[in-house]
Amino acid sequence: MRFRIVDSQPLYHGFFRLDRYTVEHERYDGGTLSIRREHLNRGDAVAVVLFDPERDEVLLIEQFRIGPAVHHDQPWLVEIVAGMLDTGEEPEACARRECIEEAGYQPARLTRLGEYYTTPGGSSERITLYLGEVDRLRPVAAGGGVDHEHEDIRVFWLPREEALQWLATGRIRSGTPMLALLLAFGGAVRLEPG
Repeated sequence: MRFRIVDSQPLYHGFFRLDRYTVEHERYDGGTLSIRREHLNRGDAVAVVLFDPERDEVLLIEQFRIGPAVHHDQPWLVEIVAGMLDTGEEPEACARRECIEEAGYQPARLTRLGEYYTTPGGSSERITLYLGEVDRLRPVAAGGGVDHEHEDIRVFWLPREEALQWLATGRIRSGTPMLALLLAFGGAVRLEPG
């Protein structure tokens, strides 16, 4: 099936960029459909589950997020290391940089878990997921984020099974760490009804 972008208009350019697109695409029944959509451009990102295989522990982080705050929900979310790719940066290089900035660890090995689109109905953001192996006793930096990005990150370690339990009970409520933990450690987690 084919599509074509007919027109695009910039609407806003700040921390994010918002554009309006007019697109035509083939329909499943053989016709053509013309649609207008706003597109939020965040750029691409990476996320890393840091894991100490010797101690069977994962590193999690906690930080303030505007989305839940606006929703009048608990805005401090338990997540994993993640960050946006700089222009021209490869995902693995970004993953290594973010591990040092946010958590203070340099992975001895990064294993690619996959990639996904976060909200494809309105954004082109694509996140590449990794499992990073580290020795929790050998940090290379302080972690906690970088001041120029206004980051305030709490870093902590949990036994892998406890982290999966947090996932099952809803204590981890952000899609990226949920998916990454399931991909890294298997889909045997049974989510408890909320």
